[in-house]
Amino acid sequence: MKKLFVFICSLFITGMLWAQQTIISNVNLVDVKTGKILPAQTVIINGDKIEQVGPAAKIKAIAGAQTIDGSGKYLMPGMTDAHIHFFQSGGLYTRPDAVDLRKKIPYEKEKAFGLNNAADYLHRYLRLGVTSVIDVGGPMTNFVVRDSISKKILSPNILVTGPLFSMVDRDQFGDDRPIIKITNIEEADALFKKMLPLKPDFIKIWYIAGPNLPAEKNYALVKYIAEQTHANGLKLAVHATELKTAQLAVEAGADILVHSIDDEVVPDDFAKKLKEKKVTYIPTLIVMHGYYNVFAGKLNNDPQDLAWANAFVYGSITDPEAMTEAEMPPAIKLFRKNGIPDDVKTADSISAINLIKLHKAGVNIASGTDAGNIGTFHASSYLQELEAMQKFGMIVPEIIKASTINPAVGFGKEQQWGSIEKGKLADILLLKNNPLDALKNLNSIELVFKNGKKLLVDSIVKESPEAIVQRQLNAYNARDIDAFMDTYSDDVELYNFPNTLTEKGKVAMRKGYEGFFKNVTNLYCEIEKRIVIGNKIIDHEKVRAGTQTLRAVAIYEVENGKIKKVTFIQ
Repeated sequence: MKKLFVFICSLFITGMLWAQQTIISNVNLVDVKTGKILPAQTVIINGDKIEQVGPAAKIKAIAGAQTIDGSGKYLMPGMTDAHIHFFQSGGLYTRPDAVDLRKKIPYEKEKAFGLNNAADYLHRYLRLGVTSVIDVGGPMTNFVVRDSISKKILSPNILVTGPLFSMVDRDQFGDDRPIIKITNIEEADALFKKMLPLKPDFIKIWYIAGPNLPAEKNYALVKYIAEQTHANGLKLAVHATELKTAQLAVEAGADILVHSIDDEVVPDDFAKKLKEKKVTYIPTLIVMHGYYNVFAGKLNNDPQDLAWANAFVYGSITDPEAMTEAEMPPAIKLFRKNGIPDDVKTADSISAINLIKLHKAGVNIASGTDAGNIGTFHASSYLQELEAMQKFGMIVPEIIKASTINPAVGFGKEQQWGSIEKGKLADILLLKNNPLDALKNLNSIELVFKNGKKLLVDSIVKESPEAIVQRQLNAYNARDIDAFMDTYSDDVELYNFPNTLTEKGKVAMRKGYEGFFKNVTNLYCEIEKRIVIGNKIIDHEKVRAGTQTLRAVAIYEVENGKIKKVTFIQ
């Protein structure tokens, strides 16, 4: 009896038998299906599910429940990034098939970095209101992220598949490849046999075509993979960025097109077919610009990235600034010389036309970033993708729908998440400002509910002292005074070694650095060596400023998530 009592008590503690009820009362509810606000609503959360939703006047209070007054605030479902890749970090070294820097950073080290930081990425997604992520292809370690890493932390819902069934090979990835060339039915069956026991959430084909590889050549194989996918009760996602490959993919049985069609305007009959076949279209509008901007050295330094990207990953994309011309790989050297190609604008124009045309035709549009590719960062790039959708012609309520219920519909999860309705997972965001008014209001999240658990936004991402110092370095190189000063405490002190105080307080420090960022040309700081001792970060810095190169040692002391003291040694 004693053992049984202890066991039952443990179940109560872990929440398996007892579930806290939470009431969010008198709140403005975002109906993502209609794009309207329902005022004065009350939502009751019981355990991990939504138990009741309705007008506040009709829902009675529950004794013992935690009550949150939602007056003047807005409640919306958590969002979904419908296209990410865990095996990619977003940094410079993550795609050796695009730019080969393996001599500088071995790819095995880059892969290990991605896996070791998967939990960090997941926390960042939650912090920015993304409560579901869909990894559309990677090595077999994708299943480790879904089935092991995410189970040890509070995580977004995760859907994954394994390696892509591909028309081409990419041997730069070494063992456990994310892309596997399939040339016949036997090879397709072998990959299915390897992957199906791990229970992928869907299957993906990398349908590549070109002058020497016409799309028609692999159609029969694509159709076979589609048939086997559906026979196993799964949906098929296809990378098909040309109109021809997209048409053949849909004819073969594709359920999801994971990128924009960017070479030709979609004809009316094909738009109609996508609607009739209930194909989901994920435009991924910003991803190629990430590559172009990094290679050309024309970084956007978006405030979202400076604030929320993994600081070390973001820092890596400036590494070419420290390379000699001999060290630069050909791809970067070419972009540095010639800039971003003019045909990028043509592809953008076609992608914009197709997005709006398909949206107006009633095709299910889902928001996805392709995060993990070079220059497209986990979590922080999400708002930028939504802003691109707006720039291309979608209005905010339509984009919010494409970021919530639409991906759930596309991947067959509309009964579990995507809207605030009875019986669905309590994946909910409480915001100060109306997200239907402006996309920037998605940054006004106060609370995130994941599986019914309430999270204060400031509690979700915890960065190490080294990460905070790296974030200030990123902002320094971006010349972003706001992002730079955000890493310092209000009463920060600057010293010349050993103890000569030169500046005190954020206001005085800001004044000095603001003018410096505006007036100094060719500014870049490289860390030649770094030592981490507890909350102290000792950086040997090489600073390029105008025509001068300066070296100094900076000792940063971090307290409560902010840089409290800096001592310079010159």
